[in-house]
Amino acid sequence: MRTPSVLQRAEGPNEPPPHEYGISPLRVYADSSFLVKLLVREAGTDAAAAEFRRLGLPRLFFLPLHELEVENAIRQRAFHQNRTSASRERRAISREITAAFSRLRTWQKRGLFRDVASDWDLAVQRARHISSQHTDRLGSRAIDVLHVAFALNLKTECFLTTDERQAALAKVLGLELVLVSDED
Repeated sequence: MRTPSVLQRAEGPNEPPPHEYGISPLRVYADSSFLVKLLVREAGTDAAAAEFRRLGLPRLFFLPLHELEVENAIRQRAFHQNRTSASRERRAISREITAAFSRLRTWQKRGLFRDVASDWDLAVQRARHISSQHTDRLGSRAIDVLHVAFALNLKTECFLTTDERQAALAKVLGLELVLVSDED
């Protein structure tokens, strides 16, 4: 199934006015799970795309951590699909994965992402502090705490995720939040 481009603005009375060049000036951090929904058709893709458009197609902070996680998630998805699919379906899976990587590279070239380098030591230090204050109550995973720490260090105005525990952590720490369900 072909994933529609989230870069195409839906038209209607509830759509926000486009920013210059169609990109919102918001400082937005998307967790890798949210990015994958924009790149690969899966449960929650339509909701993620709608929220992304609602925000005015903001440029998303994109760390090397995002690149690793997103690329790995796409490959891992192919691995699991190939394990449970008939050989005749594997070619379609391969095309879907190739399209997802192509979409990712196109978005990078178009400037949809803000490639940023962030101080890992500072982020890990902040993540450890956040973990000590909140993980025992919220059950946060280390990678989710690290993403929230990066978002805080980058002075993010809006945090996008599909993970309820990560959303709870971001909310407790005062981040504006968009949580997208894994269901369409």
